[in-house]
Amino acid sequence: MSKDMLGSVVRAAVSVPQGRMELLARIASDLAHDNACGEDWFAHYERVRKEGLPAPQFERNEHGHIVISIMGLALTGEQEIQRLSDAGFRTSDYARSCLTSRKKDGYDKLHQLEDGRAYQPVIVPGKEVEKNRTTAELRKYAAGFGYEQPLAGVVPRIRETVSDEMMEEMGFWYIAALHDPITDSGGDQRVLHANRGNRRDGGQWVGARWDCPDHQWYDYGAFAFVVPAS
Repeated sequence: MSKDMLGSVVRAAVSVPQGRMELLARIASDLAHDNACGEDWFAHYERVRKEGLPAPQFERNEHGHIVISIMGLALTGEQEIQRLSDAGFRTSDYARSCLTSRKKDGYDKLHQLEDGRAYQPVIVPGKEVEKNRTTAELRKYAAGFGYEQPLAGVVPRIRETVSDEMMEEMGFWYIAALHDPITDSGGDQRVLHANRGNRRDGGQWVGARWDCPDHQWYDYGAFAFVVPAS
């Protein structure tokens, strides 16, 4: 390998987030000259680079709602913030306050997902509920389909799964999880959401919105619940 090429590899590796370094090492091993399948892996990676990644295909259930499959990670709020940051996502001040809350309704106490467990968040568009779009009524509406109230831990996984472009295509500015609220450092109760942001702020946010049972939501968002485990 020439020095110029080696230098470009090193520069590219330096820019890889820490959370992805283990995968980068495995890819390098796949391409190593002593790997019997090295040529096959090289052809595979070249094809992906030329053709691009296929867009994830989200399933719709019998009610027309989008169902997403995620795998639970038992991460603390601090770990979630670091993981999101390493992957290039942004967390708002309010979201960080909720994720790091040490109060009795805090994220670490009540909202971590079970490690390795499969979850199926279901996305309900706000426009489906034409009037009285309060948190209480949205929960009641979702319960009519058999959906359950989520944990806040689904939001980081939704953020990693659903890009801003996908949300725009679906017609949503945000996807909020109507979990039991978390009290932030200012004493306000909030729920986590993934939102698109705009060109000025770069998008790909995890935020937190003020919430209570009679809080009215706009119709340009969507709301995450979970399909009960079978």
